[in-house]
Amino acid sequence: MRIGIYGSSFDPITYSHLFTAATVARRRRLDKVIFVPCSSLRHDKKLQTDDEHRLNMLKMALETSAHKKNSLGEPLFEISTVEMDALPGETYTYDTMNHLRKKYPNDELYFIMGSDLLAGLSSWGNAEKLVSQFQFIVMSREGYPSADLIAEDPLLRNHDEHFLIMSKGINMGISSTYIRDEIRKGGDPSFLLPDVCLQYIYEKGIYREIRE
Repeated sequence: MRIGIYGSSFDPITYSHLFTAATVARRRRLDKVIFVPCSSLRHDKKLQTDDEHRLNMLKMALETSAHKKNSLGEPLFEISTVEMDALPGETYTYDTMNHLRKKYPNDELYFIMGSDLLAGLSSWGNAEKLVSQFQFIVMSREGYPSADLIAEDPLLRNHDEHFLIMSKGINMGISSTYIRDEIRKGGDPSFLLPDVCLQYIYEKGIYREIRE
């Protein structure tokens, strides 16, 4: 199989996340996209709600997309809690990809990322192993030219064959930050995320204040 690994904080998951996953799966002929919510142990993420809530909302969102199937008639989307379950010091993307490679030894794995992350990729934990051993699907984003960012970085350009660059073909300006801000300020983020997730947020009183 060809499997896309989609890691993010999903704090909360948005329709942009779902659209990205579906677009990449269709255009890159992926048989499965695995959503990997990041660990609360990561120091580079300032999460705004508990792991339990992020995971619950992700499950709800993917249930609304249960009609999405691969060529074998199996669900196109699934979730892995490998990062949430990781021990301290084992939360790097390389650790995640290595774990999933062991789980799917005969399949092709692709890490799905936005081009805005390319500039800092060389500073990620075990970056050399990550870039040299795995393949990436890079979603182009305005202001972050993928080809130029790869060419400017010695590590990335020496493994440029591992980067598959694609454009969504549409700019969806929906971010988790925007949704959180709308909720905190009494706005209405309807239509930016699944209704069931928004209802859950209101019921649990999530995102009313910024976590420092």
